[in-house]
Amino acid sequence: METKNKNESKNYRPMKFVDQMERNKHILLLYDNQKYAYWIIGRYFHIGFAKGESCILYTYDRPEIIEKQLSAGGIDVNLFKQKNLLRIYEIERPEDNKHDVPHIIDQIREESKKSMKPPYRFVGGTITDIETKDGMKFSILLEKTGHQHFNEFNYSQICYYDISKIEPTRKHEWISSLLRNHHYVIYASKPNKAVAFETALLERDDNCKNEKDNFE
Repeated sequence: METKNKNESKNYRPMKFVDQMERNKHILLLYDNQKYAYWIIGRYFHIGFAKGESCILYTYDRPEIIEKQLSAGGIDVNLFKQKNLLRIYEIERPEDNKHDVPHIIDQIREESKKSMKPPYRFVGGTITDIETKDGMKFSILLEKTGHQHFNEFNYSQICYYDISKIEPTRKHEWISSLLRNHHYVIYASKPNKAVAFETALLERDDNCKNEKDNFE
């Protein structure tokens, strides 16, 4: 069963896209099945290990849960932890005072990479409340702010969202906003549904539509 799972993940359509992504990019990972999400995360980390990059995943779950997921994806967790190339960093859930959250996120990022060498690859979802309008609105605000300053940092990052949990009444609007505030998007779903692309392509499509409308 494990061999079959590895073969499936190896042939998973977005994998080649992950292999070709440039460094220092802000990546959006949308998923409706955690198994597919960890296929992507595992591949993203594998590439980082091969390049000697420090890979850090911050989570509200217990580290052993995440390590089990990564091991299932073929990562030798103990080996890369010993090499100081992998860290699963457990974080506390944020308090209700959302004004402090951006500062807290910066602190998490700095603390999680202590004693590790750049460049860095991060994976994390710092906002857990994406099931309400206020929670999703705040998540978009953080993503927008982070994306505007992303080029100032020497790292790549995957931000992941379970699309089945995103506040439903404005889901299309929320996802559109997330797309505008990342360089790449990967939709990790069943193999026949999974897609990955550069979000700049969406801007080009919008420009073409606007030009067409102006011409007409």
